[in-house]
Parts: sequence; C-alpha cells; structure tokens
Amino acid sequence: MNEHEKRQPEPLVSFGPYRLDMGNFQLWRGVQEVRLTGKAFAVLRYLVEHAGELATKDELFTAAWPETVVSE
Repeated sequence: MNEHEKRQPEPLVSFGPYRLDMGNFQLWRGVQEVRLTGKAFAVLRYLVEHAGELATKDELFTAAWPETVVSE
C-alpha cells in the first residue's frame, strides 16, 4: 500500500469547550463525553463542516436521513 492508498484519519474539530471526533463519532466537553444519537451527530457534523454557511432545512434532513426523501 502506498501513501495515496492509506486512509487519512478523520479530523478532530475543536470549538469552544467542545471537541468533535469525526472518526469515532464522539463529542467531548473537556474530558467528559457528550452522548449524542446518530442523527444528532450527523446534524452537528454537517453544521461543523459547513461553519459560517447558512444551512437549509433540506440540507439538515439530508445529513440526518441520507437515504430518505422528506417532503412536506
């Protein structure tokens, strides 16, 4: 396996007192883990990855339910 084939580790993103571990699907506040459901983690991850951007309702639904079509 060469350098290009190796999988890069998922980032650890810090904001305020929080650290979001993308690879392990964990949120930490200091040394304490903050328990999140899978959907909550998906929405938080989307918001962190798109920080400073406007997130629409449809984008958040897609982040949390990627295999589902949501209509009103």
